[in-house]
This record gives sequence, structure tokens and C-alpha cells, in this order.
Amino acid sequence: MAQKLAKKTIDIRAKLKVTPESLEAQIDEYLKDLEAIPYDKHRLIIDALRTYYLPLVRENQGASPERLRQSLIDADRSWQVHFRYLQQRLGIDLTQSASPSGPSTSTSILQPEIKPEDELEEGEYIHIFD
Repeated sequence: MAQKLAKKTIDIRAKLKVTPESLEAQIDEYLKDLEAIPYDKHRLIIDALRTYYLPLVRENQGASPERLRQSLIDADRSWQVHFRYLQQRLGIDLTQSASPSGPSTSTSILQPEIKPEDELEEGEYIHIFD
């Protein structure tokens, strides 16, 4: 009788301290709301990171040009599906009218206001993975 080999697993944990009124804290609260998002918060975060960063991970791993191309195609497909979902959910169709001001230049999510740990008071943090 063959013995089943257990798959090795690793735990992924992240902790980011932000002010309670920050966009990051608002996103965390939204992702905790199972009535608004009936999906696993951790899976949503990993899926978003995969869409944004998997092509760069593959590049860093020395992937072939074809694998890099496929990663870009997959990332674009994931973003397009999510974008269509956002438009439908919000009732806004951006395919009919482009913004005259161009793309947003906001970097608050890319560069959150993060205070040093010793400057934060109790409760001023965000748990991305519990």
C-alpha cells in the first residue's frame, strides 16, 4: 500500500500598522465585513497580489519570455474581469466615456502613511493576515 506524502506548507502573515482613518484601515474593515464580501479575506488579498505581482515574480525567477507573456495575459484577464465586476456593482460604465483628466495620480495605497511603531497608540494597526 502506497503511503500518502503530506504536502509541505508555509504560513504567510503580514502586519501593517496604520492610522485608524487611513484608506488601508478602511479596506481592512471592508474585507472583514462578510455581508459586503462573502469570500475569504485572505484569498481576496492573495488574488489581488497575484494579479499585480505574479509577472514580476516570474521575471525575478528567470522565467522564459513565453511564461512572462502568459503571466501578463493572465494578470490582464484577472484585472479585466474584476474591472467589469466593479463597473457592474457600482452601476458605472467607463467604456462609454473616458475621463478627460486621465488616470488617477493617487498613490495613497501604494505609499501608505505608515508611522513608526513607537508613534502609534494601542489599536492603530491593521492585520492583513490573522
